[in-house]
Amino acid sequence: MKTKIDIFNPLILVVGILIFLIMGYIGSFNYRFEDPLDLEVILTLILSCIIFSIGALFVKYKINFEKTKEFNFINEKILIIFVLIAIISQGFNLVLLGGIPLFNSVLKSNATTNIWRVAYPLFLIMINILLAKYYKRRYLLLVLLGALIFGLNGYRTSVLGILGSSFITLYYLDKISRKIGIIFIAIIAVGIIAIGFITSQSIANQTWTLNPLELIFYRAAFTLEVFERILPLAGTTHGHILSMIFSSGSPRTFIGEYVLHYNVCLTSTLFGPVMLDFGLIGLSIQMLFMGIFLGLISKLKKGVGIGIYSMILTHTVIWIETGPTDIMIWFLYLLGFILIILNFNYINLNKN
Repeated sequence: MKTKIDIFNPLILVVGILIFLIMGYIGSFNYRFEDPLDLEVILTLILSCIIFSIGALFVKYKINFEKTKEFNFINEKILIIFVLIAIISQGFNLVLLGGIPLFNSVLKSNATTNIWRVAYPLFLIMINILLAKYYKRRYLLLVLLGALIFGLNGYRTSVLGILGSSFITLYYLDKISRKIGIIFIAIIAVGIIAIGFITSQSIANQTWTLNPLELIFYRAAFTLEVFERILPLAGTTHGHILSMIFSSGSPRTFIGEYVLHYNVCLTSTLFGPVMLDFGLIGLSIQMLFMGIFLGLISKLKKGVGIGIYSMILTHTVIWIETGPTDIMIWFLYLLGFILIILNFNYINLNKN
């Protein structure tokens, strides 16, 4: 019997980082810089990949779980109710905003309300657990509806988070036929490109000459440019960004003011915030932690564990561009940590 290749194992993050680096290099050369990305940026990202891989591979070959504890208390009807509550809440959020942020940059700047901060993770968690434990094909309509209504906020990451995590969940459930796979990938690609392009056109007093595909390379280049400017400032914020993530304030806006000296919300890669706060040592610890953590969660892919792993992996990949500055997504890491604790007694160390 042929063994199924685990495409979405933790090392897919390394693939994502390298692809993003290549896109950024191409974008920086053609659309943004007079010169390509600095060698220090490239070497720092490669070092991060190596450290992450060490953590992930250590878990892969040294740690096993004798069995996996299931969450048998979760009810299908309750999950559906929470999914619908999340969708309705986001619809109500759009009504309160007075329009569709996707088509209005002013509305988009105010779209991440407290309602959205609750509704998005609620939908994300409940739909993936629903698929993981009680899969029915009709639930894919809820996935698409959620991607649509949260996509109206104008953020590509919401669409990618919902569709990407659902796709990975279905993959581990062996529910991805060629037809469904092509449809999902097409929707994800078109959705991300379309949202990115539409929102760029809605920015006031700015005229873009790049086509939708060129814009993706430009965004990768710009984000890596921000990281390039962070490198000389490494370790100078002394944990301030980390404290902002778990308190009030906007870490991305702070980074914009601190690095570029004007009031703008910036993405700074997976590596930027921790590099600003704690330098190369902090970055190394972060990447080792993520490698070990994702490695452990990947070994708990059964029932609810499939949904939890899919959500964490998807949003960690998204962080390659945006950076780990969202407290909502750290809540997903907390769910993963709880899953590890519940199965801690079943850990078996392979000493061979």
